Amino acid sequence: MKNLQQLSKPDDEIFRLKAEFDKDSRTEKINAGIGIYLDEKGKPFILPVVKKAVKKLEIKNFNYLPLSGDPLYLEESAKIVLGKYLYQETAKKIAKQGTIGGTNALYMWCRLIKAVDNQPVIILSNPTWENHLKMFEYFGFKIIEYPQLKKDRSFNFEGLASTLEKNRSACILFQAGPTHNPTGINPDKSQWQELAKMIKQNKNQVLFDFAYLGLGEGIDSDSFCLRHFIQSKIPTSVAVSYSKNMSLYQHRAGVLMVSSSSIREKELIEKYLQNAFRLVNSNPSAFAEQIVKTILASKQLISEWLIEIRNIRNSLKKRRDMFMQKSSNRFEYLKTNRGLFSLLFLKIDQIHKLRKKYAIYMLKNSRINFGGVAEDKIKYLADAVLDVTT
Repeated sequence: MKNLQQLSKPDDEIFRLKAEFDKDSRTEKINAGIGIYLDEKGKPFILPVVKKAVKKLEIKNFNYLPLSGDPLYLEESAKIVLGKYLYQETAKKIAKQGTIGGTNALYMWCRLIKAVDNQPVIILSNPTWENHLKMFEYFGFKIIEYPQLKKDRSFNFEGLASTLEKNRSACILFQAGPTHNPTGINPDKSQWQELAKMIKQNKNQVLFDFAYLGLGEGIDSDSFCLRHFIQSKIPTSVAVSYSKNMSLYQHRAGVLMVSSSSIREKELIEKYLQNAFRLVNSNPSAFAEQIVKTILASKQLISEWLIEIRNIRNSLKKRRDMFMQKSSNRFEYLKTNRGLFSLLFLKIDQIHKLRKKYAIYMLKNSRINFGGVAEDKIKYLADAVLDVTT
């Protein structure tokens, strides 16, 4: 094979760090990089309701699913994201495609947009999840960035508003609700409402990345932005992932939903997505979809799930609060952060020192995943951070 050197690409930072972490023999080590949730003892956590759902599964065959995915899975996913009443109003005009996790949903959306626009433009926050940049660069989107944070580390509403005004009709990617990877900061409710007015006037097309649904302030609160945009008649899509909120990381349960202006448009979009999905993945993941639909279609199990993700939210808040306290309140801005991630704004040499001296693994942008730091490791983490920053 010729020109193999052209295939050379840098390793994925998160999984490279994980490989280094796994080889590290130090018992005090902490992987604050990869986006998973560990229990209070630092052990991998599977939601009890997910274990219960798996036991309930009746595997009658291993036949293919429909190209779009399990119909009940798609329906229940739409209900949980849109809410009961908006679902009833809009279900006939929402195109749905089961995907192999949230990343695959983003990929399918990119294919859809590229099929109807040869020169797509997308607005992204800076910083954002690294895979967002890789994905849109791969599909040839022109990427326009706005600064996510102001100097006081609050959400930069003015920066986003200015970028929107200068780039009317561009696509824009938002992360859901109050959570954001990697900053932990996003618009509040009133800011989402103001953004909807601007976006409708400017005719932007919106994609929401729902990677952490329910882990910010709850399902309804986290979904407010999406529901408000759809109610405002803004062309809106959403990439849904169940990796984090159902601990289904390796099982890859996702959905892409696209709002449309008519039933005919919805049918065209669904047909395109099915054909495109067939070329790349052939068929959705039946096992993952069965787990999710078993939970969402059961009043008892969905009630248990909502309680369990509330417990995760409370745990994340407690870990942040403990870190702030143990680090002499040098990181008070973390009070307003939500979800798994926050930035510590460390320098690269400080991050390297954390790894070498304390076996604490962190991304080069100093993103920390509080879900990956057990409570009994918080003091060790805080002491280490104080040491490298003073």
